[in-house]
Amino acid sequence: MQRISAITPYLPILLLLLAVTTLPSCASRRFARQAEKLEDAGFYEMAAERYLQSFNANRNNIDAATGLRRTGQRTLEAKAARVTQAWNEGDDRETVYRYLDALNWHQRIRATGIDLAMPAQARSHYEDARPRFLDRSFEEARLLLEEERFSRAEAIFSEIKRIDPSYRDVDQHMRISRSEPLYRDGVEYYNSGYYRRAYYTFSMLINNHGNYKDARELQQDALDKGMLTIAVADFENTTGHRTIHNTLRREIVSQLSGTVNPFIRVVDDRNIDAFLREQERAAALGREMEVGGLLAARTILTARVTNFEVSGGGMQRTERRGYLREVVKVRDNVTREESERTVYHKVTYHEFRRANSTRGSIEYQLSSTETGTILLSGKADLNPRDEIYYAVFDGDLKNLVPGHWEYRDRESPKDVIRDEPGDIRNLRSLLDARQTIKPIEALREELVKGLASHVSQAVNQFDPEK
Repeated sequence: MQRISAITPYLPILLLLLAVTTLPSCASRRFARQAEKLEDAGFYEMAAERYLQSFNANRNNIDAATGLRRTGQRTLEAKAARVTQAWNEGDDRETVYRYLDALNWHQRIRATGIDLAMPAQARSHYEDARPRFLDRSFEEARLLLEEERFSRAEAIFSEIKRIDPSYRDVDQHMRISRSEPLYRDGVEYYNSGYYRRAYYTFSMLINNHGNYKDARELQQDALDKGMLTIAVADFENTTGHRTIHNTLRREIVSQLSGTVNPFIRVVDDRNIDAFLREQERAAALGREMEVGGLLAARTILTARVTNFEVSGGGMQRTERRGYLREVVKVRDNVTREESERTVYHKVTYHEFRRANSTRGSIEYQLSSTETGTILLSGKADLNPRDEIYYAVFDGDLKNLVPGHWEYRDRESPKDVIRDEPGDIRNLRSLLDARQTIKPIEALREELVKGLASHVSQAVNQFDPEK
């Protein structure tokens, strides 16, 4: 009895360990029983698969190991017989693939530690058929390559490489079958003036298959010809903030310069004033501009800040009337029994509200330096703001109840106690609300970055080839 009492506290752990140990064994026995039935019915390959599952579930199951060796060998011999059958029929392809199937089965069983005997005749048939199959496949793929049927040629070259990775120059031919379609697409885009599409096509080719023919040179040339070089002019400012246009211009230049778009480049703008004068003169004469050489930029970005407001609101404080809930014990004068009763004491608390806000607007356009044509135009209006609204009570917050009362020292028909879950929840949210407002300086910076982001994203997403 003492021994049983000593192990009683550990019984749950022992039972759990026993259950964990038993689970794989149960699964192993179940698979083994299924395998035996399949073997008795003559389904040896299916039986071998079940014996394999049984053995993997419990490597100590001797019956599973014996059954796997027995049915596994019969399955391997059946697969080898199919190799011989294909070889007798003169089907080199089937001979190769049936042997690879047999070899795969042999390797799966060997991974368990059980080594089956591969029939030597199957290996001999495979070695005889494989060279003929690879030679014919290679010649077929080469013809397809000459006929520019690249995807079909690639499929056959890939098949050859899976069977014999070092077969002749299969790597080179497979690279051609994969690279040539991309190369031709890139060249077609390039010749059609779609330099961005050409650049990305050549990039895909180079990243996936390395340099091919003159793809790298064409990629760079497409980048140069498709580059959207931008000069950013001085911005106009119609607001009361005298320097905001310069702040916005610097932020837009910074964002454009930091873009990952390879076709966007901000260039030297020292000759912008000369360009603008020439543009105005050309417009007055009613002719197109011919000053492409005046600037290194192909486009010019101009903008006008039409609104920029910053408003810091003052704190608004409002006194609210409510109740402090208290549970008190009272004694019945007759029965002398105690009970609890909720009483409400009139109190005041305060609500605070404050809002900071900004508002800004910018109009912009991107124009060609060669023709003066407006390529892109738009407007951005943003209104970053922040508001705080919270309550403060110098007392027991958990028992504060919203409501209203007219007089502190006496009751009134207008007195209201809102001690419902929804009312309490709303008051709690005010008592727990954030009390620190986002500073005006932070909102101003947010507005500047937001307006600049709108402009820079519009320019970044602009595609002159669409």
